[in-house]
Amino acid sequence: MTNFILAKLVDWRTINIVFFADLPPHEPLNISLYKNETLIEQVAIAPSEITVRDFCYQLKLFEDYDLDAKYHLIVGSFPSLLIDNSMAIDFHNFDERYAYDGDDLGAIYCPKQTVFKLWAPLASSVIIKIIATDGKSFSRVMKRESKGIYTYIFEGDLLNYKYRYVITNNGVTRVANDPYGKAVSLNSEYSVVVDYVRLLDIPNVHPITEIKHHVDAIIYETHIRDINEGNFNDVVNKGKYLGFVETGRKTKGGNPAGLDYIKYLGVTHIQIQPIFDFKSVDDINTSNWYNWGYDPLSFFALEGSYSLKPEVAMERLYEFKEMVNKLHENDLRLIVDVVYNHVYQYEDSDLEKIVPHYYFRKNKSCQLTNHSGCGNDFASERKMARKLIIDSVKYLFAYFDIDGLRLDLMGLLDLTTVKAIYQEAKALKSSVIILGEGWQMGESSQQKDFANKGNALALPEIAFFNDAYRDIIKGPSMHNNLLEKGYICGNVDYVYGVDYAFHASVLNLSYQPVFKTANQSVNYLECHDNATLYDKLLVSNASEDEVSLLERVSLANSILLLSFGIPFIHMGQEIGLSKEGLDNTYKTLRVNNLDYRLVDQRFDMVNRFRLFNILRKKLAYPKLFAKEELTNFFEIAHWQNGIYALTAKNKNVIAEEKEFVILINPTSRNITFELPEYYAVVEGAINSQELNVKNGFLPKSSILLLFLKE
Repeated sequence: MTNFILAKLVDWRTINIVFFADLPPHEPLNISLYKNETLIEQVAIAPSEITVRDFCYQLKLFEDYDLDAKYHLIVGSFPSLLIDNSMAIDFHNFDERYAYDGDDLGAIYCPKQTVFKLWAPLASSVIIKIIATDGKSFSRVMKRESKGIYTYIFEGDLLNYKYRYVITNNGVTRVANDPYGKAVSLNSEYSVVVDYVRLLDIPNVHPITEIKHHVDAIIYETHIRDINEGNFNDVVNKGKYLGFVETGRKTKGGNPAGLDYIKYLGVTHIQIQPIFDFKSVDDINTSNWYNWGYDPLSFFALEGSYSLKPEVAMERLYEFKEMVNKLHENDLRLIVDVVYNHVYQYEDSDLEKIVPHYYFRKNKSCQLTNHSGCGNDFASERKMARKLIIDSVKYLFAYFDIDGLRLDLMGLLDLTTVKAIYQEAKALKSSVIILGEGWQMGESSQQKDFANKGNALALPEIAFFNDAYRDIIKGPSMHNNLLEKGYICGNVDYVYGVDYAFHASVLNLSYQPVFKTANQSVNYLECHDNATLYDKLLVSNASEDEVSLLERVSLANSILLLSFGIPFIHMGQEIGLSKEGLDNTYKTLRVNNLDYRLVDQRFDMVNRFRLFNILRKKLAYPKLFAKEELTNFFEIAHWQNGIYALTAKNKNVIAEEKEFVILINPTSRNITFELPEYYAVVEGAINSQELNVKNGFLPKSSILLLFLKE
């Protein structure tokens, strides 16, 4: 007795028919296969593997199975049998056969008609459900075209109509939003038809300062909410796109707040954490919800909780475009943190519903990989997964005029995709900067194909977070190794490692070089992840008082701004901000906020940080990046007690000055020294402000610059 029967496509010309029965089926088998209602005559049937209760036969085709055609299979007296085609995504040449290269996926709106296109090559049917602005709904069957594209053209004006797709794959029907949808309704319930092309009618504003190379950038990382959501500033629209760019705002102590604060610091680029639609925050009731946004739902639609009118789908697009323009008006550029390496809960993601198993990486055992630590890894190497990423990148640059991308867990993306990201972005923005986390992740056999730091030489235009810089200068920041001291913590054994860090891991100084040029080295001491610099010092230098710890914070920031490479500063790092000893604060309310009480209390640290930013811009050597330029630019000396000395040998490195010396003292002792008489502190080197140091005296935990006086 046969309990049930199933059919599965196992390669382009083989269908396995499995009987789950106590006894094998009676011979001969009567099998009929139809393609588009026509009987296929050229097939062969052969027994295959037989287990205790499974009897398998193989139906051999004389031509390749066509996913764009409609098949039905009849076996004996059984009803028409569904053919499971889910394995096809792993067949040889699947991408070559079914990948689509058109630029019209999603909902393309015009007042007279809207064209919907969805790539769903495994689907047997797709229905679009549309909800009008008055709440009435209707459904339409979409037409299947070649390459697995489903299309529906709706005549009439659908502006602001909501829609979803109803997709049937292998007998399972699920409802999904449009992965190419440029807007969503409240809390991502539906995709929404918007006229996003209108963004092109808004003139782009261009920053004044020219950025020729990555090393010209000074990057400041923050979050839409964290920069102004506290109570000690007068920003009106706190935690919103437009609140982010309010000007004229002050702290309780009368110092600059919000955008004016960032501008006052003297940085060139703001890096914001994710702004694509994510799951974990309610669009309306934001006060009790917080998240960094690394749980993405979309690669196109913007997050609604940052909008003043999240219920109006197009409004968040306008607000974000205005935010970018306001930043540019203030001579600041914007880098957007994008999450292309994973999605929120893959099994419920729109991508999984539309093309099961295609967009997510699997191991040799066909199990989902989880090297991201977020439950799934995006299969960027697949053509349509790569296309989704590239189209998202082009959308951000073409319609919002952003200036760069930070690729979250870039080491999980393949080399070809990351190269394409840069090429497409560069074509739209000549001064683009693409940086990412180049950690070695994934299977060891895959490392040669991924965009990790070990492959930096194959990605000369891409910048990488330099963890060697972080660990040498201040030590690790993970909760289990905070006791480990770096150079600025007083561990003078790292004095030779400072050579390597200061030169952006480009030169063979104590360690093997990693980068081709300093344009690739993102020098950082803290970022949103893990402990802050100050919290690290609270553990590693626990016996020191607050004044001493803050001196070390300023020392670390000064070294960072004087090093070759790209300086990267996390919000609050300049004043020694604490996260109260917490490590992973991705969903912790308020603890990530910039504390403007500390800004007022420690404004001398703000000014010191600002002055070193100004100094970096005035000096010529930080703009050098080629290995040949960095080699022997400085004469390096390691003094007793771990003092580090750099003497510039080139001339004309600062306006009207010819030579200078950098001295670093990471110890808890004041140092006196002698230098040739022609050295003196240059007054007026930084906008007529001195660095408050004296020749021949190097205070504890400090850095000293001495310039040749004419």
